[in-house]
Amino acid sequence: MRVINPLLKGVIASLWDFIDPTLIPVKNVFILNSNLCRLPEEVKACKEAGKNVYVDMDFIDGLSDGKAAVEYLRAIGVDGIISVKLCNFHYARKAKIPFILRIFALDSKAVEKAYSQVKSNGVNIVEILPGCSALKVGKLFKALGINVITGGLVNTRAELKKLLKVVDAVSTSSKNLWESDIS
Repeated sequence: MRVINPLLKGVIASLWDFIDPTLIPVKNVFILNSNLCRLPEEVKACKEAGKNVYVDMDFIDGLSDGKAAVEYLRAIGVDGIISVKLCNFHYARKAKIPFILRIFALDSKAVEKAYSQVKSNGVNIVEILPGCSALKVGKLFKALGINVITGGLVNTRAELKKLLKVVDAVSTSSKNLWESDIS
């Protein structure tokens, strides 16, 4: 069963430190760091500000992997889950929650393994890290017909523009790049 995933496009605000979501000029937000006590209020604040909220479950203090963790995230209202772990993808798919598989493109072997996993498991959204590696491998994953995001080490508007020619979206914690209009 495939989960219908929203197409993530443009710039995504990545939050290592939570800020008032009304100050974020883009629609999609990645919460990359939190804990079980703060996360429900952070998700609620983002939703009230009209944001789509994706949570990196690997960096939520007190949250483990698995079915209960995915169900918890769904119960607090997240729009999607991010993780490097395929086991979490399978639980998210069963729970019908959009899932982003993070891929670290460290070398050609890592890319080959990730490509094989994405293809054989039916993953339909990936985030390739670091951002510069997407210039080399983004098209490979796009050829699978999936939504491709990149992030990490993207600091300038020039880098952002170059990447958005290869991928669908760029996640960045650089507030100066959060503007919707990148032309």
